[in-house]
Amino acid sequence: MGAAQRGSQAPVSVVVVTYDPAPEMLGECLDSLTRSKAPPQEVLVVDNSRHHEAVEQLVGRTLPSGLGPIFLPQTSNLGYAAGTNAGVAASSGELVLLLNPDAALEPAALGELCEAARAHPDTLGFAPKIRLSEPAVVIDSVGMAVGLDGVGVQRGLGQADLGQYDRPEGVAGICFAAALVRRRAFSPGAVGALDERYFMYYEDVDWSMRAAILGEEFRTVPRAAVRHLHSGSTRSLGQGFKHRLIQRNLIWTAVKNLEAEGALRVLARRSSANLKWAAAGRHPAAAVRAVAEAWLGLSGVMLSRRDIQRRRRRSDREVLGLEDAPVFFDSETYRPEVSAAALVAAAGRLFALSPTPALESSLMRLRSAEATGLGRDRALLAEMLEGAGLPDGPALSWLKAELSA
Repeated sequence: MGAAQRGSQAPVSVVVVTYDPAPEMLGECLDSLTRSKAPPQEVLVVDNSRHHEAVEQLVGRTLPSGLGPIFLPQTSNLGYAAGTNAGVAASSGELVLLLNPDAALEPAALGELCEAARAHPDTLGFAPKIRLSEPAVVIDSVGMAVGLDGVGVQRGLGQADLGQYDRPEGVAGICFAAALVRRRAFSPGAVGALDERYFMYYEDVDWSMRAAILGEEFRTVPRAAVRHLHSGSTRSLGQGFKHRLIQRNLIWTAVKNLEAEGALRVLARRSSANLKWAAAGRHPAAAVRAVAEAWLGLSGVMLSRRDIQRRRRRSDREVLGLEDAPVFFDSETYRPEVSAAALVAAAGRLFALSPTPALESSLMRLRSAEATGLGRDRALLAEMLEGAGLPDGPALSWLKAELSA
């Protein structure tokens, strides 16, 4: 379907939460909204920065009055979750696009998302195809997979975009780097607001899990293209800081949302794993602090759990752990991993979409190479790509270049 035009789409509010953003990064994000073929009704920039003047001036220079820009400076750094809640509360659109300041929409993206929302009125949220800013042919996320252990994974992360995620489909969750959500979802009687205890990280996994077990559904919209500088807003924070928040928030997510057996299992295993990591010298202070904060916050988390479990409509196994979504991306160097396993994952999905003899033969060879260790021979993998039945284009050219380097 083509992109919806402004006159036919539901009113859309865009919420962008910032904290001392790089001007060029935020400028590109906001500029992408001005280039949208289906412009939003309003853009709300929630600024957690220490100094608001520069961000406010950039917003004023970039966004025309036709996009109804609203600048919401905060008195302190509320974190992403609270900042998003503030933006959603101040918005007026029937649909809300959550957009990170390190992400930018392609011109047709918002129209495609709105068209999907019109075509699927019972679906709560929509995930675009998000690619990395660099390399631009590599996937960052096409929705999320969520396991029975509460771990959320960005689908396709690190894989060359060969079209393997081009079929719209249901998913367990959405990545808040860029996602379109019905505004009603944030009301107390529905899924509700983001959990502000999280500050940042894992709030989208938590919110998606909560929505899924309450009976809501999410869908991918691959024709809606977004570019994302992975962790562009948080690269300066340090791996220890990220480890602490991710591990703490993962435990809270599991305790709140999983059924009792799974919640207890994750609480015990994650606590033990972090203490072992600390003993081994892996972010020791952060790992210990993650466990301490997780346990100290359990009383409040349990109150949230009671409400969520009381309203549960689906079992964990009905909505979680339904998809294996391996990640081929180094979270410390922010580089994709080109390997036999990554090629098998991409080719396997392509074969499921469009089985051909050439692709079947190549998939068997790649699986054999992965299993026998021959996949470590990058030159051999490059040879396998010749005549492999994979779609020709920039992504395949990038793969060949990476393997031949």
